[in-house]
Amino acid sequence: MISCTTLRSTVVLSAGLLLSGILLLLIAESAALPVPTAHIALLAVLGGAVALGLGFALAISPWSRHYFDNCEH
Repeated sequence: MISCTTLRSTVVLSAGLLLSGILLLLIAESAALPVPTAHIALLAVLGGAVALGLGFALAISPWSRHYFDNCEH
């Protein structure tokens, strides 16, 4: 079910993935296995972008407008 909480959770998930990707990239420079750690960091950052894109697509889709009409910002 789409709701205001779902949209907020998507944005928080996206921010968390972005921050964890940045932290993993900083850790990858001093890690014993830098390439796998950097790949995981890249996947986290790209996953955050995908999550934010899906949240945006949900927010602008016309069929979900009535779910977001009562959101308190």
